[in-house]
Amino acid sequence: MKKKWVAVLTTLFLLAGCSKGEDSTGDAGAGYRDDVSVKGLVEAVASELGDEYWPDTELSAELLDDWYGISTEMYDEFYGQTPMISANVDALIIVKAAKERQEDVENALNTYKESMVQDTFQYPMNVPKIQAAQIRTYGNYVCFVQLGGSMENIEDNNEAAIEACQKVNERALAVIEGELAE
Repeated sequence: MKKKWVAVLTTLFLLAGCSKGEDSTGDAGAGYRDDVSVKGLVEAVASELGDEYWPDTELSAELLDDWYGISTEMYDEFYGQTPMISANVDALIIVKAAKERQEDVENALNTYKESMVQDTFQYPMNVPKIQAAQIRTYGNYVCFVQLGGSMENIEDNNEAAIEACQKVNERALAVIEGELAE
């Protein structure tokens, strides 16, 4: 069973690392707009997901720095939401990285994600959401997507729960990419 989880986690990390929004030349900015409001992107995701979107509290700049390690000089703009109730981990954060700071933002979010994966004091319902979290970049926009909504019907099957969370995250990322595509 332990080997199975290692394989699942390895696959998730590889997918998160290989899923940057880059074109075939490796140019992270190609094909994406640079004039889209990050708050508008979050609102578009929330609208698309409806009841499956649980974050409801705006993330402050202080918490972005304290929790996620992203300081004000690392971005031009950000908007994020987390749940008001700390028993949930659903979160959507979009950071428009400052010039030449995109990699720093990605690294900070990856460090945060890794710390969440390693935290053994998580509520069982949150583990699949944490394991399915994704960090994806579209031009200068770096997105942290850790969604999943209600896990009522699949809590007992962790693999199915991870897959369900991945599907919700992919829906969210498709909305973001669609809004940013030129």
